[in-house]
Amino acid sequence: MAYKDFYHLLLESFSQPVELFTGSRNVPFTLYAEETKLFVRNGKDNISRIDPKEVAAFVERFEESESLLAKDYQDVTFKASYLLAAMKYITGQHASIVRFHSEELYNSEAQYKDWLNSNPEGYVLNLLKRSEVSRGMDPTNSTCLHSASCSSVNNERSYSHSEPFTGNDYFKICSVNLGELEQVAFKITKLGIVKKHSCLKDKVR
Repeated sequence: MAYKDFYHLLLESFSQPVELFTGSRNVPFTLYAEETKLFVRNGKDNISRIDPKEVAAFVERFEESESLLAKDYQDVTFKASYLLAAMKYITGQHASIVRFHSEELYNSEAQYKDWLNSNPEGYVLNLLKRSEVSRGMDPTNSTCLHSASCSSVNNERSYSHSEPFTGNDYFKICSVNLGELEQVAFKITKLGIVKKHSCLKDKVR
């Protein structure tokens, strides 16, 4: 990922408010852009602006050190924890394959929904968490590929669990490339053919 124009990428990525969490303490905050300016609203509803100059200083330090610790940026900006979380979010949005699993990813349910909103033309692999750890089970019927807009896999009203999509028995793997996602499904399940939902009947690889 190129970081030289990171400030403008932040403006594009957060043109709508996005709730994120700082890396070390999992403190919630909201990042959003208004009129080419970037703002952060912390958990106490205090709003502050992130200046382009401190973003540039952050990027320069990151390219030197590649540190993911906010304390390593304190001499150039006190907003490093927000910028590191934003960088992780943007990188995840641009990744070709993204996993949403409650035991691997903090706030996986909200992040999965954000991915769906950002990638309406993408694809979702729905499979049991046990598929990766149990060799005795047959994953044929529990593994299915869907379009990101499929109401069958994303119908919240069909579930009573508070985190129905990634926090219960199932998890999601997403991609904008159906062929790549199908290869991931083959690798995890060892199946020769992975079931495709009817929402994909008009889709081709």
